[in-house]
Amino acid sequence: RNISYFGGRSCALYRCPMQPSQHTPINNRFFSSTAAAIDVEVEVEEPVKKTYSDLIRNRNKPSETTDEKSVEKEEKPPFTYGHIRYINKEKGFAIIRDEVSNEQIHLKFTNIDIGESAQHNAKFVNPVFSTGARVRFQVMPNPRNSAAMSAYDVQRWNGNKIPLLHYKDALTIALKSRAWLGHRCYEILDEEQDAAAMSEQIRQAYEDSNKSTEWARSQLTDSNKIIKECKAELGNEVFDILENIYQIDDVQRKVEEAFLRCERTLKELELLGIREEEEEPR
Repeated sequence: RNISYFGGRSCALYRCPMQPSQHTPINNRFFSSTAAAIDVEVEVEEPVKKTYSDLIRNRNKPSETTDEKSVEKEEKPPFTYGHIRYINKEKGFAIIRDEVSNEQIHLKFTNIDIGESAQHNAKFVNPVFSTGARVRFQVMPNPRNSAAMSAYDVQRWNGNKIPLLHYKDALTIALKSRAWLGHRCYEILDEEQDAAAMSEQIRQAYEDSNKSTEWARSQLTDSNKIIKECKAELGNEVFDILENIYQIDDVQRKVEEAFLRCERTLKELELLGIREEEEEPR
């Protein structure tokens, strides 16, 4: 409590995060009588509300916890609709044309999904969309150029998510997360500590690993299409082998190696829940 004087009049400033109804009754007779004789001003600190803009600005800051669920719904601006006008996959960006204002809005691929898992695996992001596709998105000023606008939280026009991974990249993420889990478990088991602590650390490591795997799985939406693409790559390899049949010594071995690579990829895809559906008998 700080007692200060303004024009000869004493004022007690009492800073407390609780509501007045939660204050503990004062039993000290001297302070109670003194407080009755002076003006008491109570300042209650309001909790800081997170806005949608704060979520976007702080998404890459590990020191701050930015949970989308804690952002109030009314703080999230309405969606803007537009069409993909230009895509540059080498540099990882696209241009969206706002269908109302015709303004050209910059889209960085890593801003399509502002979630933690997407940002953690940003180098693998390769969105599945094409020019002319209609999308909806949030708009915010570009941090590097306040005069320009950038798109965030981009979805298909009907609210469906845009897949961000090719199936090979999804496999890479899943396999790397499992490899990391193995290394982490080795480190934990190599340390001298009690069984309960080991169990908790291994459980936490599994959850962290599984989070990346689940996110990669969520980006693969069409199992049949992925399996067809995998087998199409086998067909391309076999075609190239047979087209150069006179320059290849052991054609059968080359074809078998290509087949085994395709078979191994299909087995690995099962880790992500991608399985070939059995055809119904005619």
